[in-house]
Amino acid sequence: MRSTTISLTLLSLLHLSAGQHRHRHDHRHRGDKPIVPKRDKITVTDSTRTTPTEIPEVVVYVDQYNNPIRTATETVVYVPITVETSEVVAPKTSTVYITPVSSRAAEPTSQVSPQPVTPTSQDNPTNDPVPPIQSDPTISNLPTPPASPPSVSSNGSLYGVTYSPYKGKGGCKTADEVDADFAAVAPDYGVIRLYGVDCDQVATVYAAAKKYGNKLFLGIFDINSIEQSVSTIAAGVQHDWSIVDTVSVGNELVNSGGATLGQALGALSQARSALRSAGYEGPVVVVDTFVAMLTHPELCDQSDYCAINVHPFFDPNTGPRQAGWFVTSAVRRVRSRMSDPDKRIVVTETGWPWQGESNGAAIPGMNQQSIAISSIKSAYTNSPSDVILFTAFNDMWKKPDAGTFMAEQFWGMGGRYSSSDE
Repeated sequence: MRSTTISLTLLSLLHLSAGQHRHRHDHRHRGDKPIVPKRDKITVTDSTRTTPTEIPEVVVYVDQYNNPIRTATETVVYVPITVETSEVVAPKTSTVYITPVSSRAAEPTSQVSPQPVTPTSQDNPTNDPVPPIQSDPTISNLPTPPASPPSVSSNGSLYGVTYSPYKGKGGCKTADEVDADFAAVAPDYGVIRLYGVDCDQVATVYAAAKKYGNKLFLGIFDINSIEQSVSTIAAGVQHDWSIVDTVSVGNELVNSGGATLGQALGALSQARSALRSAGYEGPVVVVDTFVAMLTHPELCDQSDYCAINVHPFFDPNTGPRQAGWFVTSAVRRVRSRMSDPDKRIVVTETGWPWQGESNGAAIPGMNQQSIAISSIKSAYTNSPSDVILFTAFNDMWKKPDAGTFMAEQFWGMGGRYSSSDE
């Protein structure tokens, strides 16, 4: 595979952002396809430093049109202005080797100021260290997670989980099959997230959620059918808005090119107005990848809270023990771009597959999933309701895809299959 050599000059601010997968119309993940070899350390001039400091950072590479190409966890050397270039590991002008994905040049970009992070050694990758995160008051520092996820109480508001009402062989699950699914997973989760209104899913899930004590995070997937979707939602919950935690508008549409920024914000406004008219007074949000939110913080600013999808598995330099760090690092960067840095941020999708092909350091497996989910939960010990795990059951209705490392079907928590798929 041919590589392109690109010379780039690093400015006084670290050009940070964050790469992420995209969803297709059927909610499937699509990983960043180019696999790029890890390069040398990046050097950044930082007037707030007195000595050179090495820090692992999540970096997003974008093309000259600001389109994300990939994510990587890189070692960044912050250098005080008074230090000569020869004193540090890498020069201020670096050569980057990137596998070409188009004819356009690629370079790191962002307007995010550097944030302090405790440095960790990169010399022994088999130890899979987890660097702690600072400066986000809503998220606890991330300790090294245990070998298995912590036990979860069957009561109270807990971590959320996503759910899709489709049978593995095709078709919609019946009300009884949805009830059976909820009986298996509902005690372990607070909020159950849906994506759309097809398959009569709002009504069937509403009945199960009422029975088992869950809240619902509902979704309007087709932003061209706002009014119809709101009507379906209102009827499905029997105008019992007390059970609805949030309603989302779209899912990763700006990131995937399925909608422009203006279209997404217009749909948000239209949906909020229609939902208010129907009697719903709770949060209405646009959900997109954290890459899209970094580029378009208006999506966060105009939502009732910021709703982002963050998947560490699609970064080839992130192992399962680093999953929590990757998520909180992404949240911290999004927060730095928001007009109100104190606004709530909810990670509306994150997880780890238990089967599929490896993506560099991101290796699927049952033990790997357990470690990754434990890492994420540890990062959210103090705010479990601010993270929604992906997903309750394996999605056997999806098709394997080399672009997502043949893992698309196998993100179910604990490798769980729905009884309707067995």
